[in-house]
Amino acid sequence: DRVPTMDELRLEGTLQIAELHLDIHVFSEAPEDRFVFINMNKHREGSKTAEGPVVREIRTDGVLLEYQGRVFLLPRE
Repeated sequence: DRVPTMDELRLEGTLQIAELHLDIHVFSEAPEDRFVFINMNKHREGSKTAEGPVVREIRTDGVLLEYQGRVFLLPRE
């Protein structure tokens, strides 16, 4: 199942959200070792960002976020 990216949802007008940057992305097979830095703040799966989205899953290709019922991908660059 392909998940839309944050930029795709913003372009189609279905997501109004502050700019999010994936600064650091650390994936591990062990979920407890995964973390990301979004807008220079450290997050683990289940944490809520200051901008509102919740980190649902840290994947190899980026981080799945959920905001106002929408799930989207903030991809690695």
